Amino acid sequence: MNEKAEKLYSELINSKGLPSNEERRSVLNENMENLLSKDINCFSCTGLCCTFVSNSMQTDPIQTLELYTFLHKNKRWNEELISELKEVIRNNRLDYEIQTGLGSTFRRTYTCPFFNKGPKGCSIDPEWKPFGCLGFNARSPGASEGSDCTSDMNLLKKREDLYEAKEDISNSYLKELLGLDWDKLPMPVALLKLDEILKE
Repeated sequence: MNEKAEKLYSELINSKGLPSNEERRSVLNENMENLLSKDINCFSCTGLCCTFVSNSMQTDPIQTLELYTFLHKNKRWNEELISELKEVIRNNRLDYEIQTGLGSTFRRTYTCPFFNKGPKGCSIDPEWKPFGCLGFNARSPGASEGSDCTSDMNLLKKREDLYEAKEDISNSYLKELLGLDWDKLPMPVALLKLDEILKE
């Protein structure tokens, strides 16, 4: 386990009042369980939403630290994963930003390095996944190839309203403490940038 990451994450929860990763994802995971009880799931899909076809997931400092912590706890942060992250970045040019002229950056798509092909393809536990991943679900039974899937913006907004204030404080603290110059980055880029700062 990366002791710096563990200590920093504990500090956010114990000193900054950040609710736990499980609590801040509970409304999204409860929704997924509710959909599952109605036979609405991803089991008939090959997981296109996790590939370069649709995925452009970005994470803020907190979500990046949480995922980094999860990977270390499960002994998955290793040279093989680092090489895979670098390959995803290189193949999709994720480290090259294109300004849209509207004050935002063009979001490039990429295949998630934590995606295993086929149903139930994500290898990250739901309590640690990015919010955007948890909020993107099928809307009807038997959905496949993204045929009836969407982001539940109302649910994501509900989650944000519950925890935004505490998350803003913690994100600002992380940015200042670690000297981060970004609010959100493509997940592979964010993980490697965090590792560069926290690696022992």
